[in-house]
Amino acid sequence: MENKIIEIISTITKINKAELVEKVDTEKLWESIVHVEIVIALEEEFDIVFSQDEIGNMTTILKIIDTVKAKA
Repeated sequence: MENKIIEIISTITKINKAELVEKVDTEKLWESIVHVEIVIALEEEFDIVFSQDEIGNMTTILKIIDTVKAKA
């Protein structure tokens, strides 16, 4: 699941997967419009729906992974 999440983020942000893995717990690496694209792609891929609070807290890759795992 983690690999799929990173793959989705990599595709949308156009940031190399290896670079994303390196920065898994650093500051948000994308702007807000890209954040929305990531959220939509993850909801579609894993057939889940995030609350506004969850979306607001998904600021790093690690937080995204944890949130998706909790919902799936």
